[in-house]
Amino acid sequence: MSIPATKSGYGFIRGQKTIQKLTNLPVKLPQGSEILLRVHAAGMCQSDLHLLHAQETHIPDSFVMGHEIAGEIAAVGPNVNTKKFPLGLRVAAQICNACGDCEFCRQGLDSCCTGNDGQAFGLSCDGGYLPFLLITNPRCLLPIPDNVSYEIAAITSDAMLTPFHAVKKAGVCPGNKVLMFGLGGLGSSALQILKNYGCQVVVVEQKESARALANKLGADGFFTSALSPEFNAAYKPNSFDVCFDVCGVQETFEACVTYVKYKGTIVPIGLGRSKLFFRALTFASKEARILGTFGGSSAEQLECMEWVSKGMVTPIVGAVYDLDELPNQLEKMAKGEISGRVVFRPQSVLRDAKL
Repeated sequence: MSIPATKSGYGFIRGQKTIQKLTNLPVKLPQGSEILLRVHAAGMCQSDLHLLHAQETHIPDSFVMGHEIAGEIAAVGPNVNTKKFPLGLRVAAQICNACGDCEFCRQGLDSCCTGNDGQAFGLSCDGGYLPFLLITNPRCLLPIPDNVSYEIAAITSDAMLTPFHAVKKAGVCPGNKVLMFGLGGLGSSALQILKNYGCQVVVVEQKESARALANKLGADGFFTSALSPEFNAAYKPNSFDVCFDVCGVQETFEACVTYVKYKGTIVPIGLGRSKLFFRALTFASKEARILGTFGGSSAEQLECMEWVSKGMVTPIVGAVYDLDELPNQLEKMAKGEISGRVVFRPQSVLRDAKL
């Protein structure tokens, strides 16, 4: 397949609260150790909405979004090891774009990298909502098993990696009682991961339509609200060893503080709100801990791909669309009308590209 001279994509422009189409972007051929990735799949995430609405000051004024990325190597610079990165190799990007050399990377903590100026694909530098992405650091490209599709691989790199990392950090054990808020893209993967660890998992998801999915994935309980009479009859405060807040809003976070056991662990995974509050006395008297977690490491991403390849976890793709459908699907997600992860085909925009 030929490589066009220009491309179009979708991204962030400071001051705009909706995603913007970016056109006539040059396709730069790789130099030195760079790799040009032909993007076949890019997943949509709630973080996209947070990025657009928050207008954070530490990110560039304009860049291409999309942080769940999978594709194939289209071209390589002259210094790339082509035995390790041959043309056509199927790979998924590691979101954190870690340098590999800082004190945290040397400990395998890619998501804490301090040597890449805080860059993360699609969150603070160009990402996957475009047909070709120039990769400056090849270590951020990790292989995809042959039996895993591009669509599944893309969302595995975030919708599975993020809860996988969080569950490992929480140190859950077989038999732990876990309360989880949210059963969207991250939550459905988190539930499967927790069941693989042998946990008893109670899911709270406001959409009644998610009950069937929760049952299918092995949830030990399902409720549409932690304030419902049914939930309060079944569980008292201080009932759960670990609480995972995949929603990340004030109501669900407060519920976690209420229902976590003394000495228990609360893990906020979702970023529904930029700030969360709690009563200091309640939290301190429980001697509970709040566990910060973000993304995951390249080693953990390889583990995730192995789990998916073996059928231990199946990240749920809700729908697949051409890239130009992205603005409509973001609007639907903002209204809560999306189930599962939505994935886009960036190659679809090449119909208008200049060769």
